[in-house]
Amino acid sequence: HEIASFHLGGIAIECRLKALLFLYHQITGWNQTSKRRKDAMFKQEIKNPSHSLLMAIRHMPDLYDRAKLDNDFLTHLHHIIHPLGATNNNYISLRYIPQSTCSQDDWKRSFDYVCGWLKTNQGIVL
Repeated sequence: HEIASFHLGGIAIECRLKALLFLYHQITGWNQTSKRRKDAMFKQEIKNPSHSLLMAIRHMPDLYDRAKLDNDFLTHLHHIIHPLGATNNNYISLRYIPQSTCSQDDWKRSFDYVCGWLKTNQGIVL
């Protein structure tokens, strides 16, 4: 059950970030140009960041600047991306691992922190 939680929780964060990307750049689909004036990515094509959560945040420069100021956020985000602590197994590839010895409570704290941080900072996107 832990592996499924880690995998699906990462996907939930990924979907939230992609929705924020659409709002941030005022687009309705991938490969459209950003309509966000006064942004470093204005008139640049916005590509699907796939499963890269950090890349999704980097594609929203105002939000990324805020994220860089919060080391706790970046630490918790890394825990969502790599719940087992190893950098070679991200939340997507975990679905092929049969079991985990990782603490689900620690991961849940990270999940709650990241979700709360995104909710608190979504005003930057709008």
